[in-house]
Amino acid sequence: MNIKPKQGILLIKKHKRSQLKADIAVEETDEDKSLISGEILSGGNDEWKNGDTVIFGKYSLFCLVLQGEKHYFLDSNDVLAKCNYKE
Repeated sequence: MNIKPKQGILLIKKHKRSQLKADIAVEETDEDKSLISGEILSGGNDEWKNGDTVIFGKYSLFCLVLQGEKHYFLDSNDVLAKCNYKE
């Protein structure tokens, strides 16, 4: 399936070692400020390119289940950092 996100939205491959309790949005509490990482699959721009590993807050991530497959989306403004980790 070919998904092309609109400008400013990134299609992300969430790293398997990133820890999420669930793939649904729940209320963020002061005790849980975990960050996770993922690789940009599509929607990259001058700042964040396709193939880059980026770090973001887990409450910024949106999950779409389409035909049994999970697709993750992230607003490019929610990217906090880039790193060279590859999974």
